[in-house]
Amino acid sequence: MKNNIILLSFISVFAFGQKKVKIDENVLKYEIKDDFNRFDDVSNSENDYERLSINFKNSELEIKNSQSSKFTGDDISFIINNKLELKSVSYDYWTDYIDFKNIRTYKVKSSKLILNQNPFFKSNGLRGKYILEIEHYWNDTLTKTTKFKGKFKSFKGINKTSADYLWVMQQNKMGDAILNEDGIYLRPDKMASLKSNIKDLTKKIKEIKVNKPNRLKAYLVIDENGKVEKESITFLEYIDKEFKMQVTELLFEFTEWYPACVNEEEVKSRIPIIIKID
Repeated sequence: MKNNIILLSFISVFAFGQKKVKIDENVLKYEIKDDFNRFDDVSNSENDYERLSINFKNSELEIKNSQSSKFTGDDISFIINNKLELKSVSYDYWTDYIDFKNIRTYKVKSSKLILNQNPFFKSNGLRGKYILEIEHYWNDTLTKTTKFKGKFKSFKGINKTSADYLWVMQQNKMGDAILNEDGIYLRPDKMASLKSNIKDLTKKIKEIKVNKPNRLKAYLVIDENGKVEKESITFLEYIDKEFKMQVTELLFEFTEWYPACVNEEEVKSRIPIIIKID
């Protein structure tokens, strides 16, 4: 998945100096659904990336969290020394769409990390939670600041028949309903699907009298009522400006969708589409 596509990846590292990592054995429970992104090392055959990795090197520990929605993803890394000082934090939002004219970068403005135990004494069963304050830059201009909430747990050494392990394995098989920073589901329980006829849409696209690519690749946001959000359509390859405008109108006016569902509730979601034109 992630290794098979071209990534646009700009990582920001925030050095925290002598900031201490807090230890609290009663830190937030991992095996519940909440607004924290989950990362663990329980195998999920549907994914070919590592959600959680814990690596020791000399007197330092790196904790990595990763998640992917096929075309985009988030990578977070914490470097901690054996005095439990948080040396650095990095955040990376990656995508397979490369726009060299509009470079997006990210900086971790602040971070709060809590662990349930000292990992230098014991790493099995390590779990933690964190909140990152992230600055978004577009061509070096600050555009917004958002928060990213995550939690993680290592299940190494934990009984694989335990209720906690089985819960996580089931959740990972179902696929996490990952929410992005705008509250849009990237991997809901049930994906949005096209209600209208794709052949009719393709025919109308072919009738557009301007330069056309061989295929159309884009992200669509489908709301709870099955309608495309026009302002959220993102084309993943360069296309003619006039063609882009006309296709946007067609996608908005000419398509009907069954909305995505999470826990049997209709939700706003984002999906990738590829339409072969020639």
